Amino acid sequence: MIYIRKHIKHIAFGAALAAAVIFGGTGCNKDSAEVAVKDGQTLLIESLNEKYGESFTFVDNAGGGTAMQDHCAIHVRSEKLHDDTVYAVRGVFDGKTENRDNYMAYYLRKDAEAYLQAMAEQVYGKCRTFYAPDDKMVLPADMGKDSTVQEMLKASKCYYSVLLPGGQDLSKKEKKLDELLEKLKDEKIRCYFYIAYLDDDKYYDSAVSAADADKSHIIADCTVGMDYEFNITDKKWG
Repeated sequence: MIYIRKHIKHIAFGAALAAAVIFGGTGCNKDSAEVAVKDGQTLLIESLNEKYGESFTFVDNAGGGTAMQDHCAIHVRSEKLHDDTVYAVRGVFDGKTENRDNYMAYYLRKDAEAYLQAMAEQVYGKCRTFYAPDDKMVLPADMGKDSTVQEMLKASKCYYSVLLPGGQDLSKKEKKLDELLEKLKDEKIRCYFYIAYLDDDKYYDSAVSAADADKSHIIADCTVGMDYEFNITDKKWG
């Protein structure tokens, strides 16, 4: 009987020792959790540094995961785009663990604005366009500094706004909007779209963005939503 008790104690001790080796200690204490978070951040930041050839710094944890090595979501800033907060994720995409981010959506901002401006001008003539990346999306892992603005726009979903000066023919607003949306579909560019018609050029010239335009001088505006097949899911004039 004594022998059996000792044998059971040895088995229990062995199991506890094995658990300690597997989990890095005798339990999930604060220190081990902090090490895991740091490892995940380090993997992502090192990959960003190498991929884009510049230095990235940690801003905060963006959630959306366990912050372990195989799944981590963080916000970072780069030395070249220090005013923008980049979203980076290490996770499983299409069954494969990859590091993805939306850095190129900020890096190509001016090119994207010019591209979308030219598209709107083909329909409306004189206009102002505004572009902003979706801060919660990531681009494919192979999207880098050798990618074109067209490739970036096709792979992302941005906020695209158009501001029109006074003197527009409002009877054509529906037809022209459909024409622009068809161009976006042809180009395979998904976006959150907004357009606003103003009654005075003074407010047209001074607006920082279409959404921030003086509402008392907007005579017609429209918000458009589209799905991933470029179907219009919502189109509402105000």
